[in-house]
Amino acid sequence: MANKFKLTIVTPDGKKIEDEATILNAYTTAGFVGILANHLPMVAILEISHLNYKKDGESFDLAISGGILNVKKDEVIVLAETFERKEEIDKERANQAKLRAEERLLSKDPNIDMKRAELSLKRALSRLSL
Repeated sequence: MANKFKLTIVTPDGKKIEDEATILNAYTTAGFVGILANHLPMVAILEISHLNYKKDGESFDLAISGGILNVKKDEVIVLAETFERKEEIDKERANQAKLRAEERLLSKDPNIDMKRAELSLKRALSRLSL
């Protein structure tokens, strides 16, 4: 286990991944990070983006809608708002969400929550780009 670390990804609704990984790549508010075994401890805020980890030469891609990254010496815990594995993403649904968000952002309606529309667009684009 010297070159691997325990990886746990969990959401508030209980969706969970428990695995081992040799590397984890993620986008934080401070920039892109790559985590290997025995990494220095750290806590970071995850952006709405992709998360990728590798195990035994196989790569796993997730669309993640933000969260917290907690790195310990031999364990990484991701507390995610939501995540979807690449194979779980419904491209048509994501495209519809993108179109709705773009429409809202172009709207002149003062009742539209622009920040919410921006975040919705960012989530849709992240899902579509996997």
